[in-house]
Amino acid sequence: MATEQKQGAGAQGQQGSGLQEGRSESSVVPDKDYNLVSVLYHTLKGAETHSQYIQDAKKQGDQELASFFSEVRQEELRLAERAKQLLGQRLSGGRPGQGGARGSA
Repeated sequence: MATEQKQGAGAQGQQGSGLQEGRSESSVVPDKDYNLVSVLYHTLKGAETHSQYIQDAKKQGDQELASFFSEVRQEELRLAERAKQLLGQRLSGGRPGQGGARGSA
C-alpha cells in the first residue's frame, strides 16, 4: 500500500504545475535548464494564444482590447527571445553571468 501511494504521488507530481517535484535528481537536464526551457515554451505558447485573442477582439470591433493583447504578445515574444539567448549560452558551454553585458550596470 505504501508503494502504491508513493507511485501515485510521483505520477501526480509530473502533472500540473509541480513538474519539478516529479523529476529525479539524476535527470539528464539540470533543473535550471529545464526551467528555462519551460519558460521559453510557455511564453511562446502564450504569444500564440494571445494572437487568437487579438483576432477575436478585432472581429468584435474592440480595437482597444486588440491593442492591449498585442502589447502582451510583444512582451511575451521579448521574454521568449531572452530565454532563447540564455539557453543558447548555457547549452554552448557558456557560464551564467558571462558573455553579453545586457544586464550589467
